[in-house]
Amino acid sequence: MPWILVTNAIALMAAMLLLKYYYYYGYKATFSAALISTLANLIYAVVICLMLLSRGWESYYLPMLLFSLSANAIYALCLTFSTTGKRYWLRISGIFMLLISLLLLSVTIWSLFVPTVTVNGTAGKLSRWITTAGALTPLLFIMHFQSEIRLLKTVNINTPPTKWIGILSGVAGLLALILTFTFGTMLTSESYSSIYWEKQNFEKTKALAQLFEAHTFVNNQGDTLYYRLLKPLDYDPGKQYPLVISLPYGGQPGTDPIRQIQGAAAAEMLSTDMNRKKYPAFLFIPHCPPGSGWGGIPNYPSIDSLVYEAIHSLDEQLSIDTTRRYVTGISRGGYGTWNFICTHPEMFAAAIPVCGGGDPALAAKITHVAVWAFHGKHDKNVPVSGSRDIINAIKKAGGTPRYTEYPDEGHNIWYQVSITPGLLDWLFAQRRE
Repeated sequence: MPWILVTNAIALMAAMLLLKYYYYYGYKATFSAALISTLANLIYAVVICLMLLSRGWESYYLPMLLFSLSANAIYALCLTFSTTGKRYWLRISGIFMLLISLLLLSVTIWSLFVPTVTVNGTAGKLSRWITTAGALTPLLFIMHFQSEIRLLKTVNINTPPTKWIGILSGVAGLLALILTFTFGTMLTSESYSSIYWEKQNFEKTKALAQLFEAHTFVNNQGDTLYYRLLKPLDYDPGKQYPLVISLPYGGQPGTDPIRQIQGAAAAEMLSTDMNRKKYPAFLFIPHCPPGSGWGGIPNYPSIDSLVYEAIHSLDEQLSIDTTRRYVTGISRGGYGTWNFICTHPEMFAAAIPVCGGGDPALAAKITHVAVWAFHGKHDKNVPVSGSRDIINAIKKAGGTPRYTEYPDEGHNIWYQVSITPGLLDWLFAQRRE
C-alpha cells in the first residue's frame, strides 16, 4: 500500500507540472485531455487502494481500468495530432503512449471475451511487460524539456514563469527522489527477504512432491486438473478416512509442476510420519495454474468447480469419509478456503483459512461449518479486514467460528499457526452432520 501511494503521488506531481505547462502555452486540447486522464488515473488508483482495504469496491475495478486506459489513449492522440504534435519529443511521447494504451486495452478486452485460465495467464504476463515498457514514457518528456531548456538558453530568455517552473521542477524532482529511494529501499529489503524464503520453501516443496503421487483428472468437458495425493499410512480400503484439501498459493511458472503445489503448508505438516500415524487421512493438493486461483478473489479466474468435480471423483475411487472433508490454505489458498465452504458448504466439515478473506454476504450459509481462521494484524498482502468481516458476519448469523489474530505479525504467520495447541485435534474431531 505505501508503495502504491508513493508512486501515484509522484505521478500526480508530474501530471500537475505538465498541466501547468500545457496551460501556459495554450495547448487547450492537450490540457483538457491530460486533465481527464489525470483524474481517471487518480480515481483508478483510489479504487485499487479501497479494494486492498476492504471488499465492496471490486465492481468498480474493471470500468475504471477501461476508463483510465481510454482516457490515456485520448490524451496520447491529442499529444500526437494537436498543436503539441509540432514539438518533436511531445509527438514521440504521444505516439509511444498511444501504442502502450492500445496494447493494454487490447489485452484487457481479449481477457474479457476469452476468460480461460490460459488466456488470463498470458494476458497477465503481457500486461506486466507492456506496463514496464510504459514506464519509459517520462524519459521522453524529460527529453522534451531538455530541448526547451536549450532553446531558452540559446535566445537568453529567463522569464519569471520559467524560473517558477524551474524551482517547482527541482523541488518536485528532489521530493520524488527522496520518496523513491526511501520506499524503494524498503521494497528491495522485502524483496530480498521474499527471495530467501522462496528458495527455502521451494526446497520443502520438492521434498513434498516426491512424497505424493501425481495424478490427472479430466472431466466430461475435457478440462484437466493435475493434483497430488498421499494415502493414509498403512491404508486399509475397508476403513474410511478423512480427506484434507490443502490449497497451495503456487502457480508460477506454469510449466513447473512442482512450484504449482508450493504453499500447501497443511499437507506438508500432515505428511510427517508422526502426523500420518496420529491423523491418518488422504491429503489432496490440486495444482494451481498461473493466472488462476481457487475463487474468492474478485475479477480473478477460478478453477474451483473443476476441483469439486475431482473431489467427487476421489469419493468414488477411495475409502473417503465424506462427512469429514476439511479444507485449508494460505493467502490465495486462504481466499479459496473461504470460497469453498461458502459456495459448497454441504461438502465440508471444517476449514482453516489463513490470511484470506470471505464474502460476509454468504456468512449465513456456513454457520454449521467449523471454522478456525488466522490472520496477522499487519498483513500487507491481504487486509486483515478480510478475515475480521466474515468472522463477525458468521457470529451475527448465529455461528461460532474461532479466530486467532496475531497483533505483531504480518503475512508470514504459518509457523505460528502450525504450533497452535490443539489445532489438529480440533480439525480431525469435526464431522459434518
